[in-house]
Amino acid sequence: MDNLQENRKGISPHWIYGTIIAVLLAAGIYLFVTKNKSETKLEETAMENRELSDDKALIESEYNAALARLDEMKNQSIQMDSLLNTKNEEVEELKAKIQKVLNDKNATSSQLKAANAMIRELNAKMSSYEKQIIALKQENVQLTEEKRALTEENAQKTEENTALQTDNQELVKKVEKGSVLHASSIRMEAIDRKKNLLGKEKEKETEKARKVDMIRISFNVDDNRISESGEKILYICVYEPSGAVASAGGKFKLENGNEKPYSTAKTIAYKQGEKVQGISTEWLPSGSMSKGEYKVEIYHMGYLIGSEKVTLK
Repeated sequence: MDNLQENRKGISPHWIYGTIIAVLLAAGIYLFVTKNKSETKLEETAMENRELSDDKALIESEYNAALARLDEMKNQSIQMDSLLNTKNEEVEELKAKIQKVLNDKNATSSQLKAANAMIRELNAKMSSYEKQIIALKQENVQLTEEKRALTEENAQKTEENTALQTDNQELVKKVEKGSVLHASSIRMEAIDRKKNLLGKEKEKETEKARKVDMIRISFNVDDNRISESGEKILYICVYEPSGAVASAGGKFKLENGNEKPYSTAKTIAYKQGEKVQGISTEWLPSGSMSKGEYKVEIYHMGYLIGSEKVTLK
């Protein structure tokens, strides 16, 4: 008992106070450190949230820029709009994935990075589309130039063909004109036919209109080295004193394409390069002859090749 009292008497109050103070100090330090750690963590969390918010805002800005670029590309040309329509499914899929991340208020950093990567992919696709359109435009320019050159070439060929056709037509015309025969030594006789006592018909040339029974036209055809051998049709027009053609045979076509009535026609056998002599044909009037000047014209291939006149009293 005495020993216990002596022991109690041996514990110093200062030591007890010191121990209490040390415990309180340790607790304070612990609380201070813990608080500092909590505040630091809160600050770090807040900073991370701010960074995520900034990243999200930046990504959203880049996405809006990409959408604006996409809209602008659609309005650039019909070719671009057509190309984007064919690629619409893959573009819309990317847009939907990006928009999903941007709509998520709790999007993580990895999700934002993924969205950013998809925006880069979207921009890369649009750049690829632009290159394709540029290539198409260049190809169109080349095709347009080739078409222009081809059009000019065709126009030149058409012009050359037209000139060639004109030359050919002129050559054909020259050959045609060269093939036209020429009549010479033309004679126009008014014939009076009479029968003698024996009933035999006798012809006599007359100048009296009332006695004319027929008009005989005789002529030669000169040699022509161009006109080919064969039968040649000669159209003969007899003009009355009134100037009208005494028509009985029909019409023939002149070299200018117009039609002209003729009185009679004569077919001759022609040999290339040789002269045909003593050609003769008659025209019979349908009624009595009038006084005045009668004219005969001979045509071959629509060209006038000779003429002669006779006056009846």
